[in-house]
Amino acid sequence: MNKLLARQLRKHLPGVDLDAEPLRSFLAAVDMAYQELQQDCDHIERTLELTSNELTEANERLRREAEQNLRQLNETYRQTLELQEGMILCFRREGPGFVHTLCRGQLATRLGWTPQRAEGKSAETILPENGRAPLLHAYARAWEGESCAVEFASGAISLLACLRPRVSEGKVEEVIVSAIEITTLKQFEQELRLAKDRAERADRAKSEFLAVMSHEIRTPLNAILGFTELLVESEVDEQRRLWLQTVASSGESLRALIEDILDFSKIEAGMVEIHKQRVVILDLVRNVKSMFLGRAIAKGIQFITEVAPDVPGECSADANRLKQILINLVGNAVKFTSNGLVRVRVDSAGPGAHPSTTLLRFSVEDTGIGIQPDHHERIFKPFSQADSSTTRVYGGTGLGLVISQRLVRLMGGEIHFTSEAGVGTTFVFTIEVDRAAPAPAPRDKTFTVAPYGLHVLVVEDRIANQQLMREILNRFGCNSEFADNGRQAVDSAAKRKYDIIIMDLQMPEMDGFDATRLIRAQPGPSRDARIVALTASTLSEQHSRCREVGMDAVLTKPLRFEALKAELALAVGNSGL
Repeated sequence: MNKLLARQLRKHLPGVDLDAEPLRSFLAAVDMAYQELQQDCDHIERTLELTSNELTEANERLRREAEQNLRQLNETYRQTLELQEGMILCFRREGPGFVHTLCRGQLATRLGWTPQRAEGKSAETILPENGRAPLLHAYARAWEGESCAVEFASGAISLLACLRPRVSEGKVEEVIVSAIEITTLKQFEQELRLAKDRAERADRAKSEFLAVMSHEIRTPLNAILGFTELLVESEVDEQRRLWLQTVASSGESLRALIEDILDFSKIEAGMVEIHKQRVVILDLVRNVKSMFLGRAIAKGIQFITEVAPDVPGECSADANRLKQILINLVGNAVKFTSNGLVRVRVDSAGPGAHPSTTLLRFSVEDTGIGIQPDHHERIFKPFSQADSSTTRVYGGTGLGLVISQRLVRLMGGEIHFTSEAGVGTTFVFTIEVDRAAPAPAPRDKTFTVAPYGLHVLVVEDRIANQQLMREILNRFGCNSEFADNGRQAVDSAAKRKYDIIIMDLQMPEMDGFDATRLIRAQPGPSRDARIVALTASTLSEQHSRCREVGMDAVLTKPLRFEALKAELALAVGNSGL
């Protein structure tokens, strides 16, 4: 019998015969239940003991794994901080300054900023003297909650630091600084600055070279073409007149060649700017036609111009550059066409990139020699023509088309062509123009009277050009005086009244710019005289400077007699003759 059951029976049923039936059977059943309960308890205890042992073992295993993972994480974190190429700093506020709490990284090692030297030390202790001020200023900004970046130096090493505050409950607890070395980048920046300076100096040298070359080439050419034109108009026998006409024709070819080379050089140097002004497309096309009509008639070819009704009557564009493109294309068309026609057509190509702009399409068609298919790719290459034999037969530099292409692109358009050898060629280009044309610039009043009796001062240091101007002015009935440099011109203008002063720009002692400025400033009799620059330079900045110093107009060398006559006619009105 179960011990617990027997003890309870003896305690509560003393003197009762426990073996008597039916009590004995009942007690046997109860005893069996107690035994089963004991067995269940024993089983539960054994199960709990086993489970407890397993949980204890699992817990110990998890603890060991967590400790191992933590050690690995700490090692990874340490290696990451120490092996990264940059540098990590942390600092906090302590008293009036800042104390570093962390300093790690390859950059820190190279700088000698070891943890022993930096951690727990004030910023002033480890920061280099030559980079301390900007970095401390950045420290203060970061502690106020501002993320910022600062460049500083440590000896010969340049660094870039990014500072980010760590905020807890609205308060900055610590600032984390990540820094990298930028010494190579700073050296590269310095090299770029030096290269930029060299390029700018080279560009200025190129501009000055172009100006000098323009002056040195155009100035003697001015005398050559000028005297040739005078001789052609003089009384000479037919044979000599033919020679002189040949010289004049060759001189004009040389002028065109020089202008092509100088234009191409200016475009290559990035010295060409687009200046928009009021343009009447129909007038511009007619003007270009008038330039080549005589040549076309002489060759027996038909010259047709068409301007479509949808082309704006007036627009805003760079008239000079547009005219230059058309002159190049029409000149080629006339040159390479022996029979048939040349047709210039303008129509609208649709809206431009902006609401106020429109695209104009220009086409120049000819029935000339055409271009072989295998020569098409050479058309827009500098100093190249489709076939070298065309240079021998027709002449030219091969620059006209490449200049035109680049001018078209500067004006927001594109140019292309179609051609068939022996049939003809059509060049088509588009440009973007403003539909609203600006008001026409005020023009000087023109006069048709002859410029006889004008008192003219010519400021020119070249004897040959002085002689040429004397002959031309004598033909126009003008009284001319000469000055060899700007200083002489200023002295003469202070003593005598001149109706017009023709001023060279590049002269010894004093150039034309300073001379004009002084003439306009002094209270002399020629202070208000018309001053016209006569220069070999075609640079737009030179022409702008002429206006700035007080000149009224600019004529370029080689001088065209009609252009000079027009300026003299304007001076007639100013003089009251």
